[in-house]
Amino acid sequence: MNELERTALNEILRTVTYIAEKLDEVDSKISLNDSQALEHQGN
Repeated sequence: MNELERTALNEILRTVTYIAEKLDEVDSKISLNDSQALEHQGN
């Protein structure tokens, strides 16, 4: 594997990791909002 391929793979991995972290943040916010909505329905 040459240097260009290694660099490209590295950038792809960084991008995928970044997207996964952002999705995790969004998922946490959605879960938090869902649990808050359920609490309000119970009252």
